[in-house]
This record gives sequence, C-alpha cells and structure tokens, in this order.
Amino acid sequence: MLSKEAADHATFLDGAATFQYMPEGDLWDLFRLGDATAFTYIYAKYFPLLLNYGHQFTKDHELVKDVIQDLFIYLKEKRTTLGATTSIRFYLYQAYRRRIFRYLRKKKNQREGKYANGYGFEITLSQESIMINSIIDEERRQQLEKAFNILTRRQKEILIYYFYENFSYQEITTVMGFSEVQYARILMGRSIAKLRKHLGALSIN
Repeated sequence: MLSKEAADHATFLDGAATFQYMPEGDLWDLFRLGDATAFTYIYAKYFPLLLNYGHQFTKDHELVKDVIQDLFIYLKEKRTTLGATTSIRFYLYQAYRRRIFRYLRKKKNQREGKYANGYGFEITLSQESIMINSIIDEERRQQLEKAFNILTRRQKEILIYYFYENFSYQEITTVMGFSEVQYARILMGRSIAKLRKHLGALSIN
C-alpha cells in the first residue's frame, strides 16, 4: 500500500501528464476552482521561470524567492477572485513584476528599484541566450553581447519579452505599464535601431 507521501506524488505525476497538454486557460480555471494538483503543477512549472525572471531585477536571491512564495500564497488565498487567463506565464510575470518592485522600493539602502533610480533588467546575453544560438560564431556573439549591454534597462526588458518570451505588443504594454500599445512599439523600434547601429550588418530580425 502506498504511503500518503508516495500517493500524493503519484497523484501529482498523473495530474502533470494531463496538465501538460491542457490549454492554459482550462488549467488556470481548475486552479481557481480549488484543484490542489493543478495549483501544485503551476507552482512546480513556473517557480524556476519566476526565479530567473526575478534575478533580472535584483541579485538578492532570498528576496527573489520570498516574493515568489508570497505571490503564490496570495494566489492560493485569492483564487476565487482571480481573473481568467489564457497565458499563465504572462499572468504570473505581470503580477510578479509589480510585487517585486514594491518589495524593492521598501528596502532600505537598496541600489535597485524604479528605472529612474536604476531599477530594471540586469541581464547580459552571456547569462540569458536571447536572439542568438549555436549558429552564430563566437565573434558575432561577443559583438551582440557588447551591443546589448549598451542598451538601457527598459530596452533590454522589452527585447527579452518580445524575442525570448514571445509576448505580443499588447502583453508587453500591460506588463511594462504603458498606457498605449504605441509606446511599446516605439521603445522596441528604438531598441532595435540602437542595436543595429552597433552591430552593423548582423541581422536581428
């Protein structure tokens, strides 16, 4: 006879196999209806993504983890009042970004925070592989990395969302808090133009 822990693990694995091919909107609805296995699956799947995402805003590993835990506690407690979504990752990124900014603003003597005060993405291409892969030689990769590092943090962030996360302009607008989609398009255009200026003939489309 299976122990309770083993039985719970088996139940999770069975659920995970089902959830893997389930539309995200349906999975999210199951969680909102109180399905504990759906919640566990969402947590297990998105915790490492949120961990990496949080590290783009601050290198304080414990803070990043605390904000994730706080977010999931909130979601579990408020599940019946949460809105529907067809993209769980987008929903979590939006909620996490707001929450970690609040945490960072509260920290005393903290160098990271709002963009005006130096907040924003800290990543470099050596840490996250975006817009590049093994077909680009080392020289070109270094050129791309150097060009990426001269971008502002907002420019880095929008490129990450568009090229790496495959967010739409509407989703980027929501996550980054723009009032209109055109502002996201303008920032993207300026970011790409700045990269092209430093990259010459290297295509990034």
